[in-house]
Amino acid sequence: MRTILRNMICLLLLTMGWVACNDDDDNIEVGVRPINPVRVNEITGHNDHWGDYTLKIQYVNDKLENMNRYDKNGYRKGGLSVTKEQGVITYAVNDYVYNVDADSIARLDLWLKGKYGAGNYSLEDSIPVIARTLYKVDVTLDEESMVTQQVFSYYIPKTDFGLGDDFDNTYTLDYKETFIYEYGEGTSIVNVRSFYDTFAPDDAKNYETRTLYKYEYVYDGKRIVTNRIYQVNNHSELSWDLINERGYTYSGGSLISVKGDGYLLEKNYSDTRTLSLNLNGEMTSYALDEYGFLVKSDNGKGEVMNITYEPGNGNFYHLYRLDREQEGFPVIK
Repeated sequence: MRTILRNMICLLLLTMGWVACNDDDDNIEVGVRPINPVRVNEITGHNDHWGDYTLKIQYVNDKLENMNRYDKNGYRKGGLSVTKEQGVITYAVNDYVYNVDADSIARLDLWLKGKYGAGNYSLEDSIPVIARTLYKVDVTLDEESMVTQQVFSYYIPKTDFGLGDDFDNTYTLDYKETFIYEYGEGTSIVNVRSFYDTFAPDDAKNYETRTLYKYEYVYDGKRIVTNRIYQVNNHSELSWDLINERGYTYSGGSLISVKGDGYLLEKNYSDTRTLSLNLNGEMTSYALDEYGFLVKSDNGKGEVMNITYEPGNGNFYHLYRLDREQEGFPVIK
């Protein structure tokens, strides 16, 4: 379930980033994020958890404010809640799930049919629902509105809520990933410290296991040439073991591969806006717009996305891990 959820999130709205190499990057100031000409306002697609869906995204003052999810019949089935407290912005992607069991729904259907007659009522609109968090991101910003830390929380959705006294529609916290960023020139990330925490099903406050990582990005000018990944030895931050070193290969102005021990990312371009990406043997096709932003993805296994943009700047990037934005994956902006 953990792998399925991670893949669904990545393919859905956390599709990881892509940074195009062009001469305009020379004008980026340290600590200043470029203003985008467009921002995502709708995503349609399909995945195993949601089925067919449409996400409608809204902004206030160029900040992500709301996102509603609709199913193929137009019913609202989920949404995004945004809260701000003590300098931290929390984005929670919620499923709206039935808050009564299947037997209660069947009894409600019979009652509505008796009162209004068959075909004269909407059962779907009559069933009580409750928001359950599927995925959450806590974002910390500095005084220049640069992201300094992200905490991602992943929850396990239930497929069977049970009946009667056994009814339980809660989502269980599975694991958290914390990323603390250090910037170099412009918005380039040079170091990341990461905590990977797992939780027991009955304890969402205290982690069961914790693993610490450190990512170092080595640049040649504006290009990443090496990504070194370390793991803490015996939970002492004074002792880091190098566990992987990934080399970056370019052709012209484009990144075409990243290779390390047990890791392979290869990009094959049909043209400047169409490519296929091979990540450790898993193929996904992408289409990009004139700005290099993602407009379509298809993993060949039924999970697809189509992305629509509107004029204006936004901060949708808060929802995905920032250092992926420089590792060669297409991005939703």
